[in-house]
Amino acid sequence: MKRQRLATLLVGMLFLVMAAGSASALDSAMIRVAHLSPDAPNVDVWINGTVTLENVPFGAVSDYLEVESGVYTVQVTPAGASSPIVIDATLSLMPDTAYTVAATGLLNEGDLEAIVLIDDQMPAADAAKVRFIHTSPDAPAVDIAVACCGGPILFEEASFRESEDYVAVDAGTYDLEVRVAGTGTVALLVEGIELKAGANYTIFATGLAGDGSLGALAIEDAALPAKLRVAHLSPDAPAVDIWVNGARVLQGVPFKAVSDYLSLAPGSYQIQVSPAGATSPIVIDATVDLEIGTSYTVAATGLLSEIAPIVLVDDLQTVSDGAKVRFVHTSPDAPAVDVGVSGGPVLYRNVSFPEASEYLTVGGGLYNLEVRLAGTMTVALPVPGVQFMNGTNYTIFAIGLAGDGSLMALPVVDQTAEIATH
Repeated sequence: MKRQRLATLLVGMLFLVMAAGSASALDSAMIRVAHLSPDAPNVDVWINGTVTLENVPFGAVSDYLEVESGVYTVQVTPAGASSPIVIDATLSLMPDTAYTVAATGLLNEGDLEAIVLIDDQMPAADAAKVRFIHTSPDAPAVDIAVACCGGPILFEEASFRESEDYVAVDAGTYDLEVRVAGTGTVALLVEGIELKAGANYTIFATGLAGDGSLGALAIEDAALPAKLRVAHLSPDAPAVDIWVNGARVLQGVPFKAVSDYLSLAPGSYQIQVSPAGATSPIVIDATVDLEIGTSYTVAATGLLSEIAPIVLVDDLQTVSDGAKVRFVHTSPDAPAVDVGVSGGPVLYRNVSFPEASEYLTVGGGLYNLEVRLAGTMTVALPVPGVQFMNGTNYTIFAIGLAGDGSLMALPVVDQTAEIATH
């Protein structure tokens, strides 16, 4: 990636989008901002004449914000003051593009300048992608290499305000050396940089070499999202609302409903369930940790008096020459069961409530299945005419109650090859 400059911007302009509000997915851009000018003071940022950020310090990097593409006007003043206005400028954001805008250089030398970077938002599932940005005003051109054992040079001759292309590396924790370009002289040792598969990173060299403040700042650019769906499988519970981190995301979810997947940033989420249309009582309150690129089903199971969630990790990797199928036992009063082909082999053995089997790959076709009492040929539930398509993954839930005759099978598509390519 070549260096890009926007010479009319100053520090505070970097924070303009924080007040712009959210945008629709259509015709929107993603932007984050970084204050990396070592001697610039804290600033206030004014958007269209309104103070939107106050007292922004050196080293601040915002999260990405989705905004409408277009042109924004910005004014910047010293923190706590309405004048002097040290900037009155604009920034244009193109649709479907992710940006980092970083203030660089020294204010006292009249060399304050912003660089505008286009960020890679397409992670690789099996590797980490990383780039290096040199923002230390007094440091020479550098090489960046893996520190241990004669490790490879990842970036060569990176100069101030230049952005290197992303490179793919194996996931792991790295010690890196920032060396004076073309030499073995180490200007900065950067220890313990964790790079995860399915995530993209930018490493900024920050501060000043001359006063010993030279440092590194590693920021995640993008990660394969986690996916989450919810299922209401509690046979005597009424319709419910689902809350994620205190926000109601699904309303009036009835028994047997399984939602589509929601794409979420990896992290920790609070999942709560309440009766439909009400904020209390909270009948389920669980914390779920969502990993990069992993898909989950959170299912409400059991009778209402003992309702509890189960968290399942879903397989969305399809195979072209078969179907992947698993079985999940969510019938509270049914004993452990085997699942087999009618008159044929057992596919899953001794699955108890509320357990899930592993996925099994079977040939595509029409199957007559039986849910049998574990270790016997006694059929608790016939499941005739189940169609499995090649290139598709399925979960079969046993739901309802054996005692009142409502026991049934609920086949759900987890993933198809067609969906996986979009």
